Amino acid sequence: MKQLLVLALLMLCAGNARAGSDPFSIQNGPAHGPDWLAVGGHGELRLAEDRVRGVTNPEWFSVSRVNGFIHFTPSTRWRMALEGTWDHPTDHFMMERIEAGFRSNSALEIHAGVFPVPLGRVNLSHDSPENEFTELSLVATQIIGVPNAMPGIGVKGTAQDGHLVYEADVVTGYSDGLITESSGGTRLPMGRANFGDGNGWPALTGRLSLHPSDKTEWGFAGITGPYNDTQVGNTEVDEKRWVHVFVLDGQTAWAGMRWSGEAAVGIIDVPPSLQGLYAENQWGASIEASRVLLDRMFTHRTSLSCALRADAVDFDRDQDGDSRQRVSASMNIHHAPRSVVRLGWYYELAHDRFANDTPKAGLTFTAATYF
Repeated sequence: MKQLLVLALLMLCAGNARAGSDPFSIQNGPAHGPDWLAVGGHGELRLAEDRVRGVTNPEWFSVSRVNGFIHFTPSTRWRMALEGTWDHPTDHFMMERIEAGFRSNSALEIHAGVFPVPLGRVNLSHDSPENEFTELSLVATQIIGVPNAMPGIGVKGTAQDGHLVYEADVVTGYSDGLITESSGGTRLPMGRANFGDGNGWPALTGRLSLHPSDKTEWGFAGITGPYNDTQVGNTEVDEKRWVHVFVLDGQTAWAGMRWSGEAAVGIIDVPPSLQGLYAENQWGASIEASRVLLDRMFTHRTSLSCALRADAVDFDRDQDGDSRQRVSASMNIHHAPRSVVRLGWYYELAHDRFANDTPKAGLTFTAATYF
């Protein structure tokens, strides 16, 4: 109860924070400080009744996510960012940004360091207070591996008066952890934290997004590169094995509702000795619809909305099992600027490689805010 009171106080304090308006800004929510220095973060608490095969999970309370950032902008051309996140589902701390950027002109920026790879809109913007649901989609967490940050260098820019946004980067790419650290089969997120790049070969990644209106965005992204170590000392132990990931995402407003969706495909070059045990092809898709029910609840800064999402992932397209499907619903109270309290429900079916089903369901109460 004490934690909830603290979070409620943070929600009220968030109203005095400021938010950036720069189209190149990496800052999604409010922050504190002068114009040249932004300090802030966000956190999320989760209370839930989760059941697996009808058995209740004893971990009914958790801190889902804690994030903190410092953004330094000494001039209109230069920026630097430091951002880290502790994520409860993965149970580890990740540096999402250690990045510097230089704006060569109003439509082009060069950046380098550690930064989120542009594999879809969700990996570029996934702050908890902005989401209608506590959990990100299965596509984001199980295929893309959000949050997915890698060391690299690249450019991003705009064209057509901002209606076209692009990014192209050279990054370290995935590591062989997607196989060697995943005993249950190929799992791309296990190879995302590749800060050393043992194979010495970079990966290419990029995203192209169209913005025909303020409420609509369509994006296509991908990454390709070798993931395995080919040499031990001076001895060649394997040929280069490649991984390719492609992501399609979009959001728009239609029929009084806000729609968003994403789809991802992973193609992995698995060694012959592991073929059949480790997947070579994976895919997933998600669609989400939300609607504002009351735009002024209690005060003019508070609104009530509802949301529904269906998502699925198939970890091995050559197997009948090894997949997950989930449907989720949420009723949310949003308090400006960008704080939220959610009451949610979900039902999921997980299938192992032998097509045995494991039903999962739960009721959740969560609160997330910038601070």
